[in-house]
Amino acid sequence: MSEALITAKVLHDCGHINLRGRRNDAAFVAAVESVCATSLPQALTTAASGDLRIYWLGPDEWSLVTTAEKTAALLAALNGATAGMHVAVNDLSAAFVTLALGGSKVRELLAKGCTIDLHPAAFASGACAHTGLAKAGVLLALQHVEFRLIVRRSFADYLLQWLHRSGAEYGIEFV
Repeated sequence: MSEALITAKVLHDCGHINLRGRRNDAAFVAAVESVCATSLPQALTTAASGDLRIYWLGPDEWSLVTTAEKTAALLAALNGATAGMHVAVNDLSAAFVTLALGGSKVRELLAKGCTIDLHPAAFASGACAHTGLAKAGVLLALQHVEFRLIVRRSFADYLLQWLHRSGAEYGIEFV
């Protein structure tokens, strides 16, 4: 077992799908939930089913993250299930990088560069929010005890360098 108080990992095997549709359209919601085998999350929350994580981005927008291997099939299934509806389903896999952060001091590290309240009472498991982290825009989510950061690919190297420098006092370990 590592002595590091924080571990960080780039999740290379992620596919990202952006989904837009009307939350109040029962047919849209039913079609998406049938394909995803889980409910669409409400404001500032996430949902998960197997390898799929769904992040709420706005009243009519969600980010679906799954393995790269399953992305094309999920994209096709969503397009098929929502055909003829007022929706947008787009593969954005090449645009984003997903990082996983864990450990006993991860909230302290994130608080160094993030302005949202990360106290467990304010940001509990299942929460997500768009925020700035060290001047980079990220989607920050918490699933159980692991934080996920989804960042634009163009900011990924910068953010990794910031994590390395800012996490040094905690013995951050990149795995």
